[in-house]
Amino acid sequence: MKYNIKLINQVIRDFQQHSYRPQEITIYFDLDNTLALFSPYGDPDSLRKMWHKGFYRNLPCFREVPYVLNELKNQGFNIKILSSCINSPYCVTEKIEWVLNHLPFIPLEDIVLVPEGEDKIAYIPTPKRSILVDDFYKNITGIYRVGGVGIKKTFSNKERPIPQVSNLMGIFFILQQLNIKK
Repeated sequence: MKYNIKLINQVIRDFQQHSYRPQEITIYFDLDNTLALFSPYGDPDSLRKMWHKGFYRNLPCFREVPYVLNELKNQGFNIKILSSCINSPYCVTEKIEWVLNHLPFIPLEDIVLVPEGEDKIAYIPTPKRSILVDDFYKNITGIYRVGGVGIKKTFSNKERPIPQVSNLMGIFFILQQLNIKK
C-alpha cells in the first residue's frame, strides 16, 4: 500500500499551523477493529458470522475506548462514530445498540452509519477540521486527499508514514503533535 507522503506531510503542517481548539475539531471513529474487536488478524470466520443476529451487538469493546472517547469529549472535541454497514437486517440496529451500550455519552445523532460500498469521507462535512481514526487504508488515504488528518488504528505496529496507534491512548500524544490548543 502506497501513501502520498508529500500530501500527508502538507496536510499535517496545515493542521498544525491553524492551532485549532478542541471545539473546532471533529474526531470520527470507525467502529469495527477500531473501537471494537471485529476480527483479529483478518479471521475469515468473522466474515461469515457478521451476517448473523447478535454479531455486531456482541463485539468486544477495546478496554481503553470508553475512557478515551469520554476524555476527548470532556476536552471539548466533537466526537462522532463513522462506520460502514453491510446490507443485513441486523447491522444498523446492532451497531447503534453497541455504541449506546458501550459509549452512552455519544448521542444518537453523532452515530453516522454508511451503507456498504459508499465512501465514508463523503459523510464528513468539514474534512479540513476533522480527524478520522480508522483501520482501513482506503479511508485513511481518503481523508488526507480532502485535507483532513487520518490516524491509522493498527494491530501489526508496522511502520507507516502516517500517525498510527495500536491503543487509542496514543491519540492524546498525536493531538499534541497536531498543535491543538486547549
